[in-house]
Amino acid sequence: MMTENHYRYKFSIITAVYNAEKYLDEAVESILSQSIGFTDSVELILIDDGSTDNSGRICDTYKEKYPENIKVVHKQNGGASSARNAGIPLAGGRYVNFMDSDDKLGPDTLSAVYDYFSRVDREIDFVSVPIFFFEGKEIPHRLNYKYNSKYNLMIDLRKQYSYVQMHASSSFFRKDVLTPDFFDTSLRYAEDAKAIMSLLLKKSRYGVVPAGRYYYRFRNTMDSAINCSRQHREWYLDCMKNHIFWAIGASVRQFGFIPKFVQFNLMYGLQSYFRTEEIPENVLSPDEKDEFLRLLTDALSFIDDQIILEQKSLSKEQKDYIISIKKDSGPGICEYFNEDARFRYHDTVTHPLSSYMLKLTKLESIPDGIRINGSVKLNCRVPFPSEIFVRITSDSKVSKKICSFKETPRTVFRSLGRTLAQFTDFEAVIPLDSIRGRTKLEFCMTSNEHTIRFRNLSAEEGFPCSSDTKSFRLKKEHLILKQNEQNLILEPEAKDILLTKYRQFRNRLLSRKH
Repeated sequence: MMTENHYRYKFSIITAVYNAEKYLDEAVESILSQSIGFTDSVELILIDDGSTDNSGRICDTYKEKYPENIKVVHKQNGGASSARNAGIPLAGGRYVNFMDSDDKLGPDTLSAVYDYFSRVDREIDFVSVPIFFFEGKEIPHRLNYKYNSKYNLMIDLRKQYSYVQMHASSSFFRKDVLTPDFFDTSLRYAEDAKAIMSLLLKKSRYGVVPAGRYYYRFRNTMDSAINCSRQHREWYLDCMKNHIFWAIGASVRQFGFIPKFVQFNLMYGLQSYFRTEEIPENVLSPDEKDEFLRLLTDALSFIDDQIILEQKSLSKEQKDYIISIKKDSGPGICEYFNEDARFRYHDTVTHPLSSYMLKLTKLESIPDGIRINGSVKLNCRVPFPSEIFVRITSDSKVSKKICSFKETPRTVFRSLGRTLAQFTDFEAVIPLDSIRGRTKLEFCMTSNEHTIRFRNLSAEEGFPCSSDTKSFRLKKEHLILKQNEQNLILEPEAKDILLTKYRQFRNRLLSRKH
């Protein structure tokens, strides 16, 4: 077993640098300030990939200040994969990371990773830490759910197949598993995902360290490689051929089938295509567009329906659309049941229409009633509703109030040129004389002569009854408004109930006297 004595440093950070003069200082300083101790434990390898700004000079300045810890390579521009590969043979650290030149690491990240690696070194090939966006938006990455336990864990993808890891920048690799061609230079995008998958196909375990922090700069200028990917032919065709279908073929050769973790990983990558509203003009020729769509459909045939439905970053209508175009899935059948509907594809059913979002946007008192405004998300594969209405249940009596609604949508949701869903605005006026005691309001629509009741209500900011407040007092009418996921409840305020009971009791006493 190789020991730490064979390595000069605990970590080598290899950073591909291309025209990053605005961000490079912040990135480097995050490495210099690591709590593990920079001079004793860390080596920084800066690969200037043909920068045309001051990035190269900034690299040289840092090398002059830390000649024992910083190496600089100036090379012709060849892309991030080429630059990273150039740094691998130079790395003298036991563990290697590939931080991007506009990002940064949290100060305790290397300490936390090293502490975990020192206990499980030979059991795993790499460790990952959570990603947090900064600058343009400040939110955690959507894949951070795998760090929810707050404890260092060894992930076994044979059991936890949805724990996707696709970013080399937030990963820390054992140096001895890295080859000189670790990153595929034919890929402009998805090179990280392919490199990591090459390790996971051999050993389907890796570590997660929640205490680490990788800060990913979401640029305000929107000019990063990921932000611009939809404008490049390579994102559509090269990624499909050299990443998606490479992984499918490698899995079949390795296992004789495609494990669930590979399917989930690939579907996570494919979903970005389905979140593309339109393929920009002049990016693909007509023949290339046809080839891409064929490859996309063929790739889906290798992924189980359930894996598609489990994706956390796809909307309900996107999942339905993806299932509908899978090879041999057929057009699907719309089934109506229990004031609901869903599409069936052989043994697979998609999300019921009742689960589509209905947003409550405005509520106000008007003479003799209340007015409620909102919008409802409609799957465009279902016939447009002939009516949207509120069902009013009060004192066991049921009445129906037709809403006015606009056929012109507020928002349209599209995927690859196809309209999938839309938000339609509606307005409902609830007469006060229909509110007797505790009154329930249910929102419904009639489509294809079937009633569908919406069971996913959401109150937008500004609506007086939200999931936080849970109730709102309509002062004039002394009513309390409450909301749950499926309906609204109107009921008299508590003191009004007591007053009513008191008056009833008083009237009974008076009637006895007479």
